[in-house]
Amino acid sequence: MSKLEQDHSSMTNWKWLREIVDEACQPIGPYWPMKSFAYYNPIRDLEHLPFACAIEEANQLLGAKGFLPGEEYRQFVHQGRITLSAIDQALGRVGPPLPSRTTMQVGDRIIHIQDVWRIHAVYGIEALPTALLPWTLELEGLSTRFRSDLPEESRTSIIDRTIRECEKCRHDPESAYLHNLWKSSLATCQLFDPVSGSGSFHAPDLNRSSDLSRKEAHSVTVDLPKDRTLGDWLDSETGSALVETINTHMIKWIAAFVDEGVAGWSMPSRDKGFFAAWRELAGGDLSGRFLGIPDLRQKIRELSDAPEEMLCRHLQDLNIPKGRWQEYLSRHLAQLPGWSGFIRWRGDHAGYPAQQHYPIDPVQYLAVRLFYESGMVEGLCQREWGIKGSLSALLAYWNEHGKHEQELSFSSSHATDPNDYAVCHQAWRIFHLAQFLELSPIEVHELSYSDMSTLLEWLDLFPQSAHGPVWLEAYEYVYRESLLRKISGHRVVAPIANERPRAQGIFCIDARSESFRRHLEAQGPYETFGYAGFFGVTMSHVAFDSHDHLALCPILLTPKTEVIEVPRMGQHERVESYLSGTRWHQLSHHLFHDLKHNPFASFMLIDVLGMFFSVGLVGKTLFRTSFDAVKQSLQQWLGSTVSTHIPVTPSGDHEQERPRLGELTQGFTTLEQAAFVEGGLRVIGLTKSFGRFVMVCGHGSQSDNNPYYAALDCGACGGSHGDPNARAFSAMANNPEVRHILNDHGLVIPEDTWFLPAKHNTTTDRVMLYDLVDVPAIHLEELGLLVKDLEQAGTHQALERCGRIPGAPTAVSPNAAFKHVRQRSMDWANSRPEWGLSGNAAFLIGRRALTKGLDLEGRVFLHSYDPGSDPDGSLLEKIMTAPLIVGELINLTYYFSAVDPWAYGSGSKVIHNMVAGVGVMLGSQSDLQKGLPLQSVNDGARHYHEPMRLLAIIEAPPDRIRSIIQKHRLLQHVFHNQWMNVIACDPESRGFSRYLSDATWEPVTVTI
Repeated sequence: MSKLEQDHSSMTNWKWLREIVDEACQPIGPYWPMKSFAYYNPIRDLEHLPFACAIEEANQLLGAKGFLPGEEYRQFVHQGRITLSAIDQALGRVGPPLPSRTTMQVGDRIIHIQDVWRIHAVYGIEALPTALLPWTLELEGLSTRFRSDLPEESRTSIIDRTIRECEKCRHDPESAYLHNLWKSSLATCQLFDPVSGSGSFHAPDLNRSSDLSRKEAHSVTVDLPKDRTLGDWLDSETGSALVETINTHMIKWIAAFVDEGVAGWSMPSRDKGFFAAWRELAGGDLSGRFLGIPDLRQKIRELSDAPEEMLCRHLQDLNIPKGRWQEYLSRHLAQLPGWSGFIRWRGDHAGYPAQQHYPIDPVQYLAVRLFYESGMVEGLCQREWGIKGSLSALLAYWNEHGKHEQELSFSSSHATDPNDYAVCHQAWRIFHLAQFLELSPIEVHELSYSDMSTLLEWLDLFPQSAHGPVWLEAYEYVYRESLLRKISGHRVVAPIANERPRAQGIFCIDARSESFRRHLEAQGPYETFGYAGFFGVTMSHVAFDSHDHLALCPILLTPKTEVIEVPRMGQHERVESYLSGTRWHQLSHHLFHDLKHNPFASFMLIDVLGMFFSVGLVGKTLFRTSFDAVKQSLQQWLGSTVSTHIPVTPSGDHEQERPRLGELTQGFTTLEQAAFVEGGLRVIGLTKSFGRFVMVCGHGSQSDNNPYYAALDCGACGGSHGDPNARAFSAMANNPEVRHILNDHGLVIPEDTWFLPAKHNTTTDRVMLYDLVDVPAIHLEELGLLVKDLEQAGTHQALERCGRIPGAPTAVSPNAAFKHVRQRSMDWANSRPEWGLSGNAAFLIGRRALTKGLDLEGRVFLHSYDPGSDPDGSLLEKIMTAPLIVGELINLTYYFSAVDPWAYGSGSKVIHNMVAGVGVMLGSQSDLQKGLPLQSVNDGARHYHEPMRLLAIIEAPPDRIRSIIQKHRLLQHVFHNQWMNVIACDPESRGFSRYLSDATWEPVTVTI
């Protein structure tokens, strides 16, 4: 080891290695614990690349697909979801670069390259596998019958022309046409028929070609493939299962270490960190004797205390070149991307309680993983070839013993006849392309060899791997045109109300709020606004009788202030009764948990409590509504209900208390409160014409037996319910001192305006109002009307949602639908209590007049914004850099979960098992599953969520939008690299423009 390497290996200087590991982690998206499900882009660290390039790079590393299969897109064409004109638009925008020759004269027709590419996309003009050639021609008869997907009009045109040109073909024009077309295709490609052997083409000498290849092989040396670790390279060469074995052991150790109270027996020594705990216990792991690692226990005892040192040593033992360490470690992380992503998240969040007590990070994980790989590779190489288990030893051995000659010998024994190969790759494609171009056999026969080669070159310029971006663009084009047509036609007739609204509602931008807002506005003079569901109040919340600190804000932000929910004054006896009941409940819970995991007591538990649990089983399954009512009554009888509030003002203006989290301050100052309220009201354009009530409405969900419950809650609140934020914002807005400050700033809120916190239950469509004891008596009449109208809006919302939920009744009254969705929320066997944000497709920033009364099908995020009150664009900048990015993260979570549900998503709920309290696995052991389950994006084989990139429609001058994008690198990555599409709606001209990747605008013409 050189002096430089010795310096690096000292325990006080491992920064360089940690930087390599940090870079290796970049392609592996972090994974949040499931209880605080966070929407995220699973390949977010590739956003500096164009969307299609990032998809390809992720595919190389993770083996994950970034687009739907071509066959599914083709089905969309046949269903009318994608139009041919949309494909042409997409080819012109994201298709391959045009070659020098783009047209060709065939008979009296001009064939354009775009015609060929469109046919290739829609029908797939692919080469035939050579192994299938005899079977296809002789048994299937595919050269004598039209393809099943050939359009009926093309069939009719070809048959009519065949009969006109050949009277003898009238009895079977289809067979005659295809027989002659096949012969013509072979002739123009200068090939002989592989069945009859007719033709004049002479194949090259295969043996001579093989000899040349063998000579070339001697000049090439074997090396470790770029996308392989030494373990999986040996697996592919020897049929071993090193990677699978390593994964099995890593899953076992990680799941035990990161457990958050689920296991009955916790892993010892976790407080020392993952590497130290594993090193202490691994020597006693009896399953280790089957790993094939020589002197396993001795090697474990010799391990250093520093995981960095061990990681470095293992890489050196494997003899991996230092320049390849980053990519090598990335590949290791990609072999368990779920667990790696969770460990990366834990390492990045030192304040997470579990991380504070039981630290783990990617360096520790990789140190253990490479210990197993180094030892197992050593054992395999000694057993198979008697050599050292290192890359250099393997390369020397394989190059010396002619590995290339072995491969060439194998490939030569399975060599394909050159004529057959050309028939499959040339004549076969010309034969099928000619049918869709409706070319006659004579026209194909008269093609010059140059013209034939040009047609094949056009197909080769647009391979299957390049179809994805074109399909996606066409898919999005149809939806974009439909939505813009709706908005353009609607805004002409949208009425503008001048009367004082009965109430105003500030709802989350969540797409599920779109339809509820529409139904509420239909009940009377209501005005609604859209604002990110944390209402601009970034805070850590501690609920009453809870020790959990929930960060109620987008994952892009970090709270600096904490608020603690407390009982209201005058409830001493109720609080004592409640706390007593809570203590008994916790005692019984922990006792039951311990007894259930005890090997002896668990058997007695079944006999003692079996009947009790049977009652619950029957009630939850067959009598859900009645059982829930009885359970609620029983809970109220056994324990007291405590009325709470959330103090937002510090306990003293002169002194800030420091809570247990250390860095967080308690409560907000009056100036901070005024800033939150003013900022929120100005950004949504609510600065005048206030109603008697301003309802600040967060949202959350309700479901039973659903590990993904947090994915149905508020994404802007970090996967939690949004009512604490609504209560905090309302308390601030009702504060007389805050209103006095706002008056000084020119934002006058009438004295009779009351801010009312609420929460929309997106599963049951009920709205719960909070802090009603604070509502002034003069508002009680309006409050009664509001409650009634909210319930009516909920019934209509429920009926609309029933039309989207599989198996839900549709031909029912709104009240019946209202009852159904509540029952659905209590069904513990229901894998889909609601669709959540599945189906989201657009994010609209603008005035409500653009879409008021317009049915957007619950697919659009709506953020209120008045471009006329924001001349400098500062308010729009806040929206584009925070809520819009959150919308993008939500959209991409659904996008990737839909296009590859088994790689980016979490597969089917049917085979899910909770693990460690942090996530789910497939079956008894697997990688930690990321993303959303199939049931969240699909209805059987149908994509309920149409995987498209988010379409942002912004009502603002294009120059204002562009100037904001130019100020933020994050926005440049998102928009210039086409992770999101942007349409500007000019407030003056009312015209639409599309933002392009080169920072220019393209006018969009909308036909109403």
